[in-house]
Amino acid sequence: MKKTGNYIREKFINPVLHSRAPVSEVSLGVAVGIFMGFTPTVGIQMYLVAIVWTIYRYVFGRHFTLPVGVAMVWISNPLTMVPMYYVFLATGYLVFDVQHGISYQHFSESLGKISETGDILDQIAEGSRFLMIELGWPMVVGSLVYAVPFSIISYYITKYLVSSHRKSNARQEGMSYEEWKTKYETDH
Repeated sequence: MKKTGNYIREKFINPVLHSRAPVSEVSLGVAVGIFMGFTPTVGIQMYLVAIVWTIYRYVFGRHFTLPVGVAMVWISNPLTMVPMYYVFLATGYLVFDVQHGISYQHFSESLGKISETGDILDQIAEGSRFLMIELGWPMVVGSLVYAVPFSIISYYITKYLVSSHRKSNARQEGMSYEEWKTKYETDH
C-alpha cells in the first residue's frame, strides 16, 4: 500500500504541486491529461497531450503546463488499463443499447495477447486495431462518458488544491499570496 501511495504522490501529486506555472495553467494541464488518460489511446496519450499543447499554444496563443498534462495520462497505466477500458466498453454498449457485449475475461485475454506481440510498435498497432476496429465506437463513446466530466471536475479540484497549497506556502514564508506569486510563479 505504501508503494501505491508513493507512486500516486510521485506521478500525480508532485508534478502538480511543484509546478511554478500559474494556477489556471496547471489546472488546465491536469484537465487535458485526465481527458487523454480516460480515452482508449494507450501508447500515444502523452503524444496527444503534446499535440493539444502545441495547438493550444501556437494556434490559440494560450498555455497549459505540458509536464503536468503528460503526468496525468498515467491514470491509465498497465494496472488500470484493462478494467478502465472494459468499463468504457460496457458503458458504450449501454449508450448504444447493445444487448450482448464482450465478457471481461475475453477482453482481458485479448489485451494480454496483444502485449505479447512483437515490439512496441507492433503492440500499439495491434492494440489500436483491437480497440478501434473490433470494439469501435462503443469503446470511444464509453470513454467520453468518463473523460469529459472527470477532466472538468479535475480542473476545479486542482485549481482549489494548488491555490490552497500556494497560500499555505505564502503563510509559512510570512508573505501575502500575491507576494508569493510574484516571487515564485513563472509566466509560461
